Amino acid sequence: MRRTPPLFFAASRCARFPASRRKLSSEPIVRIAHGTFYRRHPATKPESHDASPNPPLFPNLDLELPSFATPNQHWAILSPSSTIRTAFLQVLRGQLLCFPPTARSFPYLLNPEFAAEKPNLRFPERAIEYVGFDVERRAFGGAYLSARYESRVEETDFTLAQYLTGIVGMNPGEDVIKEKAIEKEVMLKVVRELELERFFDRPVSTLSNGQSRRARIGKALLARPEVLCLDAPFIGLDPFVSQHISEVLHRLAEANAPRIVLSLRPQDVIPEWITHIVYAGEDGNVQALGQKEEVFQYLKRQYEEIEQSIISRSGKGHQLDPKLVELREVGKHLSEKGDFETSSTEERDPSSAPPELSRDGFEKLDVSTVNIGEPVVEMEGVRIKYGPNSVLGEWQQDVDGTLKDGLWMNIHRGQRWGIFGANGSGKTTLLSLVTSDHPQTYSAPVKLFQRSRLPSPGVPGITIFDIQSQMGHSSPEVHALFPKNLSVRRTLECAWSDTPITKPKLDAGAAERVDACLRWFEAELKPKHTDGPTSNGNLDWATDVYFGELSFSAQRIALFLRATIRNSSIVILDEAFSGMDDLARDKCLLFLSHGQGMELLYTDAGPKPVESEFKRKGEVVVPGLQEHQALLCVSHSRQEVPGCVREWVCLAEQGMGQPRFGRWDGPLELAGSRWNEIWRR
Repeated sequence: MRRTPPLFFAASRCARFPASRRKLSSEPIVRIAHGTFYRRHPATKPESHDASPNPPLFPNLDLELPSFATPNQHWAILSPSSTIRTAFLQVLRGQLLCFPPTARSFPYLLNPEFAAEKPNLRFPERAIEYVGFDVERRAFGGAYLSARYESRVEETDFTLAQYLTGIVGMNPGEDVIKEKAIEKEVMLKVVRELELERFFDRPVSTLSNGQSRRARIGKALLARPEVLCLDAPFIGLDPFVSQHISEVLHRLAEANAPRIVLSLRPQDVIPEWITHIVYAGEDGNVQALGQKEEVFQYLKRQYEEIEQSIISRSGKGHQLDPKLVELREVGKHLSEKGDFETSSTEERDPSSAPPELSRDGFEKLDVSTVNIGEPVVEMEGVRIKYGPNSVLGEWQQDVDGTLKDGLWMNIHRGQRWGIFGANGSGKTTLLSLVTSDHPQTYSAPVKLFQRSRLPSPGVPGITIFDIQSQMGHSSPEVHALFPKNLSVRRTLECAWSDTPITKPKLDAGAAERVDACLRWFEAELKPKHTDGPTSNGNLDWATDVYFGELSFSAQRIALFLRATIRNSSIVILDEAFSGMDDLARDKCLLFLSHGQGMELLYTDAGPKPVESEFKRKGEVVVPGLQEHQALLCVSHSRQEVPGCVREWVCLAEQGMGQPRFGRWDGPLELAGSRWNEIWRR
């Protein structure tokens, strides 16, 4: 690997830009002066060799979050690392250890007038509310995936109105009701702003992922905090809902009711109303902070310096240092979104350029033939309703020139489907019919592996165990309910068991696959240590490290591997890549289609999929998707759609007509027009 050129070390020192050119009208809510933060006391000695790392975070950070400013300041933390983004928001709330301890203070909260007016908000953890959107379904009840689709309302199925107040227990006492009671008009105003009014009296377990996210924001707003920290609020939302949520947050932020701090990924659309940005790298160092335009200009300069240094090199295709890769990828995301414009760079000789490939190894125009096999899912006129409320199939669909009621859709072996649509359009409901988690699978006209759930004369019904043994599934719901006390190895092994907590049925081939995946993703799954290199060939760490100890990104990777490791007949990836760090996501996408056969190198010419040493030696154990498999992928992010997806369906919002079907002739990554085709109205 090449040494890092000197230009990066200039970027490693934090560039600080003036927070505001106008005088602040009050003490800041948060003041940090030359503070460095740790998860554990830095003098603490680890109890074992495998203790979790404790690196310094945001060393020598200087930051003031004003209570009032003219003009208003609206802050966001921008980082390619989900762990770093979350840690920064925790720092603002008084979490993590600060050194020196006096470096962090909360002057506004200590003001006697504020303390007298709002005594309950004198403490940072109350005044500064945090809402994260990683594993969110657990907050809405349900011990199993089918719970959210059942029409019967149990006593423990609390409504949205109950959830917003926090009164969700059975037989709450009068004191609890009095303490948590909120005026109905106030709640209705909040749910109206968040477009949740029609769900006010429904069980929260029936809300879609996008709707449940808005409900969590609503509950946080009703606590009336001084600051609301929203961790990755736009992950998993369609572009239209994202825009609406952004507008709602802007109105709240302008009124300082409450002040809003966002955490954003480089590929996220950065709201126009954000005025100030903190950019932190994956190493936990703040490299720039201040007014948005000045931070963008700083990142632009770093990006252009990297590109110019690459062009000036005599060689081509050299592998880049990870730090350079990070800055280059961030700069590319920001420039593609129009956050800044870059100067034209020297054109490369097209004759010497390799064929254009997506990051997961597919040509821009895919002319390969696919062998389409037998149908594994058949839906002929599916309509799903809860009483008078329809959630899927309330339309007439053009089927071979004839209009027919309900959803008509077949999925065959060898096909790679993308399923798109607005939040609440029925995507998760559709997938629940495929996985048979939805109770109406019994009565709906659905066949799985050419058999119905109910028996017919001479043909037995297919059991839930038969279905799930032929499926790999990763989704936010699976993540929320997945046992946290399983080791990393057991997480992958339970792909061969009926449930995560039952003993897997492993043979020699299965054990070999597990070992191969653990070695391939060791750098992403194994907690990083300061006492030596990550890879030494010993996989004991996978037995010692538990799923719950992994970072959120690593947990997503483990569940992705669990869904794909068996080469099941159907692989379902429902927002499986959301929340993954960028480089880890790229590696997973390549692994999905090619397994150990290809690896991704980040070179001066860009990301380059190349044949791996395992492929050259004929030692590939996990080969990636096979012809007998079908893939279903749900995503709201262009970067998270696998390059192998060709067939797609976009479900319309309820009452807005029939779904639209289409087919791409290449990977989504290499043609923005394909993405625009999905979301056109």
